[in-house]
Amino acid sequence: MPVRHRFVGSLTILAICCLLAGLRLVPSLTSRAATLSNYTPAKANMQILPRKLTSPMQAPAPTISIYESTTNATILQQQGCKMAHRAPGLIILDWGQPVYMGNNVYGTYDFGGNDDTDTAIMHAVANFVQGIWNCHTASTNIALGIGESNYFSDHALPLTPAAWHADGQQWGTIVNDVQSFLNANHYNNVVGANGAGDLEVEWESFLLTSSMVNGYNSVTRHAYFDFGDDSPGWWTNAQVWYVAYGAPDNLPLPEIYYNADAVYDWEALNIWACRYEGGPMYFKGTMSEFVPGTNTPAQAFMDMYNAEASNSCTARDLPGMLFSTQIYHTGQF
Repeated sequence: MPVRHRFVGSLTILAICCLLAGLRLVPSLTSRAATLSNYTPAKANMQILPRKLTSPMQAPAPTISIYESTTNATILQQQGCKMAHRAPGLIILDWGQPVYMGNNVYGTYDFGGNDDTDTAIMHAVANFVQGIWNCHTASTNIALGIGESNYFSDHALPLTPAAWHADGQQWGTIVNDVQSFLNANHYNNVVGANGAGDLEVEWESFLLTSSMVNGYNSVTRHAYFDFGDDSPGWWTNAQVWYVAYGAPDNLPLPEIYYNADAVYDWEALNIWACRYEGGPMYFKGTMSEFVPGTNTPAQAFMDMYNAEASNSCTARDLPGMLFSTQIYHTGQF
């Protein structure tokens, strides 16, 4: 959830000209239930890890996710090697806030204060994967969520739906390219590629955030994990539901830093989904953070698990809750 600020440039003429076209990129929320009906079965049974777990995990061992601060090949390979010896699960690599660099080049402003192009990020993730492979064991079984946020500062990305849609498309292309690398090198039985977004309702509007999500979903069928928040009072229930679950391949991996995040935010939203969307969202697990005074990974997972179990509809989701991850800054682990 940490924020980085960066001035990148003024709005481009291209982005301004695309404004009206971009407004058509967000689907009507009145048709969202029909859209969901095409994806719920696949989401409920979606195979996230390269290999199925041999037994369900009520309290899974946590993985380590990372706020990335560099694209250095050696550092990324070292990170991947460390992850290869840990428990199976989902790992998020968060590359920070989206940035437009001109000439159709997109990227992020990372947690080390660097502007990284999407191409540099793709190579960095490939090096992370190479580190996993170099050090993997018979039990290595990792799903990667390649993430960016929806944070906007200092004109980092033009404030048009078209620009945010294009950024999402570029992000989906990164995921496709990494998966192609995995398939070509026969690493795909050990690690798989997915998208992810730290989608915070306080940071940017639903219009722009959903444009990013829709851009991603327009170019790939790999899962997209929303590891953001659901703070009340910013977006409507329908809007939070859409970016966390209603979009074709989106799945919630909520930040459960405190018990209230589970009970009053996400469980309340899931009960709403049961009433108005025909069934629960399929949470795949939880994220905690490496900050004193907040939930441990086990507490975060059990807070969400117990909240889901408190309602007969949302309890239907419990068998699909498989992952627990704790997010660190580079160098903290």
